[in-house]
Amino acid sequence: MSDGDLLAIGGLFKQGRPTALVREVIKADFKDLKVSSSPGSGFDVDLLIATGCVAETYCPAVTLEERMCPSFRHAVEEGRIRAHCVDALSVVGGYLASANGVPFQPVAAWKGSDVPKHNPLVAHITCPFTGETLFATRALRPKLALIHAQEGDVYGNLRHLSTMTYADQMIARASDFVIASVDRIVAPDDILSRPRETSVPNIYVDAIVELPYAAHPSGSFPHYSIDEAYIDAYADLAEAARKGAPEGLRMFLEQDVSGCASQRDYLSRLPDTRLPALEEEARNL
Repeated sequence: MSDGDLLAIGGLFKQGRPTALVREVIKADFKDLKVSSSPGSGFDVDLLIATGCVAETYCPAVTLEERMCPSFRHAVEEGRIRAHCVDALSVVGGYLASANGVPFQPVAAWKGSDVPKHNPLVAHITCPFTGETLFATRALRPKLALIHAQEGDVYGNLRHLSTMTYADQMIARASDFVIASVDRIVAPDDILSRPRETSVPNIYVDAIVELPYAAHPSGSFPHYSIDEAYIDAYADLAEAARKGAPEGLRMFLEQDVSGCASQRDYLSRLPDTRLPALEEEARNL
């Protein structure tokens, strides 16, 4: 991947986000990236924006759910990034077109809506068979895709044990290069013994890495839950930076991103009781 390329990030809002891989993208110091994530994104995209990696977003939502993403808001308000007005259907449809090797995906669902007026991925088309006016969403082909699954084997076969997986499947099929993080590597025989549970086959995965708590602070159910306290602490610092006090956010980024040489370093910064508590919470859900 190079500066200015399209980066796709899997997962759903605060579940199954490949956060550890996102931090590696930040440490590689890429600039002017275009970022797509569907149906919704939050902490990891805000982190990319806070570190100056992003020029454009193709995300139906960038939100922490209970509150706004401060870095995203600040960058949009100041005109430092361009947040394209897209919906989940246009982004996933763009992935589907790319996965199928065609330049666009026909869509009928936007009839009667204002979505096409401001969505740069959408255009009117005429059906060559019926003459009917339809819409098309253009193909989105990410240069790099980052996804997270709970399990996978050394060959890159992935098994999602929770969260919505259709977007991850589309991202993997649509992208030039796919890196997956997993909470644990399982034996290939385990994958073969339950083939119907393979959510993304290895033909779509270029590299796989086993990283403990790779989705943190997002959740990876059933292994661990969302670390809301960590996300809130970051959001408080990012909000303070938006209001003119950037020192706390700068220190956070130096300590939790650029200052962490490994995932072990990152996890060592958490309170000793935090990860066991998140595992217990997941077990009780």
